[in-house]
Amino acid sequence: MSKWIDRTEIAKHREISKNVREDKINPYIEDAQRLDLKPLLGERLYNAIDRDLPSHTLLLEGGEYTHNGETYDHPGLKKVLSIFTYARYIMFGSYTDTAFGFVEKSNQDSKPVADSHKRTLYTQNQQTATAYFQEVVTYMNRKEYALWKTSGCSPRRFGGFRISKIS
Repeated sequence: MSKWIDRTEIAKHREISKNVREDKINPYIEDAQRLDLKPLLGERLYNAIDRDLPSHTLLLEGGEYTHNGETYDHPGLKKVLSIFTYARYIMFGSYTDTAFGFVEKSNQDSKPVADSHKRTLYTQNQQTATAYFQEVVTYMNRKEYALWKTSGCSPRRFGGFRISKIS
């Protein structure tokens, strides 16, 4: 599996500290790529993109395209993946494994964000990523992306996809 984004890409779409190390954010990128995005794309399309990223530049990067004489744009899968990753990082990124168990970083000038607020931010970002993905779906439908139509995650089935509140 190739990594489609990195911390720099996430920073284009969401505010994330420059101090976040790649080894800290990479597991969240991989989880979002495989567990959030892959089921939406379907295995065949996901694998085709993963095997040949350069052939799917417009799908990944987003941008303008023409359909029936009109110009449209879409945000691209990298933006969708960045926001899914950011949601996961918000929810799980503040915990650190130590010899004494898991801890949450804190210092005298700050206080940890409440778990309920993290869940809210997680859910909001998941919903935002899903809304952006719908724009990418429109692009794939208009361009008759063959692997999208036959991937097992058809456009009709996608319409019923929803993020439910995490309790």
